Amino acid sequence: MPEPAHETAASTSLDERSDSRRRDFFAQCFRGMLDPLARLLEHRVRPLTQALEGPLGDEDLDEESAYDPASEVPLPVAVTLFPPGAKPPAEFATLCSRCGKCVEVCPVQCIQIDPTAQIADGWPYIVPATNPCVVCEELACMKACPTGALTLVDKFQIRMGLAEVDDQTCLRHHGEDCRQCLEACPIGSAAIVISGTSGRVLVKSNGCVGCGMCEQACPTHPAAITVHPLRARDGGLADE
Repeated sequence: MPEPAHETAASTSLDERSDSRRRDFFAQCFRGMLDPLARLLEHRVRPLTQALEGPLGDEDLDEESAYDPASEVPLPVAVTLFPPGAKPPAEFATLCSRCGKCVEVCPVQCIQIDPTAQIADGWPYIVPATNPCVVCEELACMKACPTGALTLVDKFQIRMGLAEVDDQTCLRHHGEDCRQCLEACPIGSAAIVISGTSGRVLVKSNGCVGCGMCEQACPTHPAAITVHPLRARDGGLADE
């Protein structure tokens, strides 16, 4: 015989009250166990959070420790080159006005100027490893220079730097027929060839313009072929 509805409702209400009391009991037990641990953690952590988040007073901040965005030093650049057609360094420094015309006209934006003068002393520069000169047909930077710091020369006469090969790193030394540096060179066989006897990559110092296209194309890490600046010598260049 089914129970009357009012008895069923009363029984359900009693069960719910029992469940609620059990939940309250267990919650109090957990709080009793966790509260001491929480107070201990707060005691240990509060000094650290206050030190990290608390504002510094004027007495704690002096001119030397104050943050100045302008004082940030850019990441160092391993090798920088003057743009193509650059005069020897001493003469270039007297002629270049840092006007940025060469930067503006470069079709691949490989010429840069650091306004803080922390890279290349503020002169226009090229990083051959990451953004090399493509030796464009326009020779745009040389034509745009208003001061003569860059002078127009034939592309085969450009001397920004000189590529050097680390044979031990080169894939050809390990039996692979890699030719990526040759294929990337805008000057071609006048600057870089494969030796017919040893199979090594050979750079011709009287033909290499030092653009960096070979270094960027090299598949090894670090690159087996790298470009280095030429040294001035009596107003001339080291490989002349």
